[in-house]
Amino acid sequence: KMMGRGAARRGLATTARVHEVTPRDGLQNEKTIVDLEDKIELCRLLADTGVSSIELTSFVRPDLVPALKDAKELCLALPHQPWFSTARDRGVGFAALVPNMRGLENLLKVHQLGCPDTVVVLISCTESHSKANVGRSIKDAMKQTLDVIECAKKEGVGTRAYCSMAFGCPFEGDVDPEVVADIVAAYSEADVDMIGLADTFGRAQPEQVRALVKRCIEAEGGNPQRFAMH
Repeated sequence: KMMGRGAARRGLATTARVHEVTPRDGLQNEKTIVDLEDKIELCRLLADTGVSSIELTSFVRPDLVPALKDAKELCLALPHQPWFSTARDRGVGFAALVPNMRGLENLLKVHQLGCPDTVVVLISCTESHSKANVGRSIKDAMKQTLDVIECAKKEGVGTRAYCSMAFGCPFEGDVDPEVVADIVAAYSEADVDMIGLADTFGRAQPEQVRALVKRCIEAEGGNPQRFAMH
């Protein structure tokens, strides 16, 4: 929750939905592997804070991201935790990231058993980062990602799609807002549930954020409620 009265006076929203990414984004690059039981406890503690949803893990190759090698085990274990059904009843969602169709296939196997309920995908907003991150051009990455979204929706899985490096890139510096807008438009055409604009590199400036969000809302079709900021 945000500061209600002050926000209301300034014409701002008085509440916000929080999508917590620590179990995935916070742990994926750690050299020390966190035990499964500790990850389960972390998820319980996060669910108790009142967040709207939790990004649990990523279904990636274990040799590339050893810290998340237990993605399947984590998702299978959570529905059996005493607190899980209570969190679900409160409306807490559980998501996992997939980089490709193979990752989605692995996610769907555990989704059928109760967790996760949402698939997360991403496309980098610069060619250099896209090739460094997934080994593909933006165009090729977009085709693959849209295929994943289509398949996930057919299986009844929620969809959350990120624009990575939307505000700045360690390889290219400034990012063309029109590239970001084009990715947003593709996500909108694919009818994803939520679109995330990610300041992955941590260099966004207030005026830049305002301008890019405005442009992306236009590209999406005019629904600001569909956007999240990372």
